Amino acid sequence: MPILSLQAPKSRRSQRGATALEYALVLAFVAVAVLGALTTLGTELTSAIETVGGNVTTAAEADFSGT
Repeated sequence: MPILSLQAPKSRRSQRGATALEYALVLAFVAVAVLGALTTLGTELTSAIETVGGNVTTAAEADFSGT
């Protein structure tokens, strides 16, 4: 006597869709993490460049003023 199965048949298409969705979610999380890191590093890098630029300007002015 056959047993009645109430489960929907698994298809390759539904598995591909789930995998694509998982990859999209992972990609979204990675993009958010990268943007956060770049924002933080960008701010710190800008500050460092401004500090170096200020030091170079101060040194150049002191050298050319003869003091």
